[in-house]
Amino acid sequence: MAAMQVTVREFTRKFPNYRRAALAGKEVRVRDRAGNSFVFRASEATPVSLAAAMGDLIGSVQSGQRKKTLAGYGRD
Repeated sequence: MAAMQVTVREFTRKFPNYRRAALAGKEVRVRDRAGNSFVFRASEATPVSLAAAMGDLIGSVQSGQRKKTLAGYGRD
């Protein structure tokens, strides 16, 4: 997979096109005037909520309380 080489100016002008390319799995290499290089690519989807992020932990710790009760969570 060959990376696309663009300048900062072109990247900002055509960002929607490069965003679609990144979502399609391509890398976009952006080079500024000083010669610095940056890589733009899509990352894996992240959990959208705390419940989704902590979903694997539910039930892994035995607290002695039933999961369906709110006892011990400030609502006694």
